[in-house]
Amino acid sequence: MSMDQFLNVTEARRKLLDLVEALRGGDRVIITKHGRPRAVLVDSDRYELLEDLAWVLQDPGRRAALQASYDEMQRGEIKKAAKQAVPTVKGLRARSRRISTPRSRR
Repeated sequence: MSMDQFLNVTEARRKLLDLVEALRGGDRVIITKHGRPRAVLVDSDRYELLEDLAWVLQDPGRRAALQASYDEMQRGEIKKAAKQAVPTVKGLRARSRRISTPRSRR
């Protein structure tokens, strides 16, 4: 279960090392200034995942491919992949770059 923690800038600065050490998966530390959220501290793995998601959603072609895959899954048209190792973020990034890179016409 993820947990959000709200701290003002002064308190966050005082506790920064402890906050970094205590971050887990979906936990977030929201840093406020004058009672308003100004920054968020998240685990680096979570940040990388959010960056990758933003990268996918910012491109209309990638977003459409994701939607098409989701629609196939909803219709029960799921294809089982060959048994292989669990994909990593780095591997998925490399694969998606190969797919989305335009090929020259012959």
